[in-house]
Amino acid sequence: MNKIQQQIFDTQLAANSLVIYRNLLLNDRIVKKYLKMLEITSEEKPIPAVVSAYHDFLSSLIEENKICGEPLVGNLWQDHILNLILADENPFSLRCEKIGLHEIEQPLIELAERDLALLKILHDFNFVAFTSYIQEKSAQCTDFTAMLTMKGSKSFPYPKTYYEQKQKIKILLNNSPAWNKNISDLAKFYKNTGCGKFARYWAFKWADTENGGKLVGIPEPDPILLENLIGYEEQKNEVLRNTRQFVQGFGANNMLLYGDRGTGKSSTIKALIHEFGEDGLRMVEVTKDRLIDLSNIVAELRDRPYRFIIFVDDLSFEEHETEYKYLKAILEGSLEPAPENVLIYATSNRRHLIREFHSDRAEDEAKAQDTLQEKLSLSDRFGITVVYLSPDQEKYLDIVEGIAESKGINIEPKQLREMALKWELWHNSRSGRTAKQFVEDLLGKMASNKEDDVIENKSNN
Repeated sequence: MNKIQQQIFDTQLAANSLVIYRNLLLNDRIVKKYLKMLEITSEEKPIPAVVSAYHDFLSSLIEENKICGEPLVGNLWQDHILNLILADENPFSLRCEKIGLHEIEQPLIELAERDLALLKILHDFNFVAFTSYIQEKSAQCTDFTAMLTMKGSKSFPYPKTYYEQKQKIKILLNNSPAWNKNISDLAKFYKNTGCGKFARYWAFKWADTENGGKLVGIPEPDPILLENLIGYEEQKNEVLRNTRQFVQGFGANNMLLYGDRGTGKSSTIKALIHEFGEDGLRMVEVTKDRLIDLSNIVAELRDRPYRFIIFVDDLSFEEHETEYKYLKAILEGSLEPAPENVLIYATSNRRHLIREFHSDRAEDEAKAQDTLQEKLSLSDRFGITVVYLSPDQEKYLDIVEGIAESKGINIEPKQLREMALKWELWHNSRSGRTAKQFVEDLLGKMASNKEDDVIENKSNN
């Protein structure tokens, strides 16, 4: 057995001996292609098959690097292995995330140390020797130096704080001769930043797939900040107060934000991600038609050391829709109580979330009153209700001026107000959304140097 054959054998043995980090073999497509490449080479398959397997693996690594968008540590393969280790949700990383290294059972620590030593073998695989071996038999193999010289991004994705900490531990491991000696550093990373999807993302959506519902991370959630929302200070402060209590581990309530369209209900909730994300708040958006999956969603969130808001936007039900029963069971009424780390925040244009007909009151049946109360009880199960009403004219103009000032628009106040009132008249609506749309339109005109449009607006008024 020559050196390259011995290297392949040792690497295959290391990969197949993983226990705690075994999901890296089972679930990652690039690792699967890597192991397939080694298998084809060790079995001395025809050289075209070896070359094809190698380039398929290399192509996937380059594609992954393009998508990843974070600074590269080591070569593409080394960076990929490090990313997998830091993101993996396994018994060791999950326990570190929740309780820290010092409270974990020693046998689990020893298994993790053993796996890290094995993963180090994969990380250090000598691709220069490997490609030289193949090139002896074929001139069609790409030299691995192409991978060594590729550059990663110089900036960090969102959330930046997580990726900055991740970069530090990646550099530490990449330069370490023995990863099992870095077990405390890795455990500290898991404890401080978390592991898996809830560390990498602050916002999620519940998506329907062929295999059922699945939490999908949102890399770049809506960038709206609370400071960008002009007006409704009392309402925002109430939402902030309840959410802050929740994040800090104190008593807090499910919330219903209802009122007129365009008043900032949804934006207020979405802005909470940026306000409390670094403190451990995570948000999961669930559409009305997926409320049937609420119990599965809550089960996935229950044992994680984060605070979760399940966000249901534009919530209302027609007479024939029964999904509200699943929401009622989570809010209050199920034998199994909702976990203390999960709250539900919903928005609606209706105070009573289920459409009520006069026939419900007039229906001549013994249980008519019970039917009516069941419909009306849903909104009552939210502990806090915050009302957002359309602003009067003066408040609308205040919102316009506040947004314009935040955008750096320098127009004489009287002219700005006259233009805003004309916009409101044309769009038959007075709300924070209308004010924002007006300012965005004004910004577009100014950026396009359409000064005549601005002057014309003034003269027509």
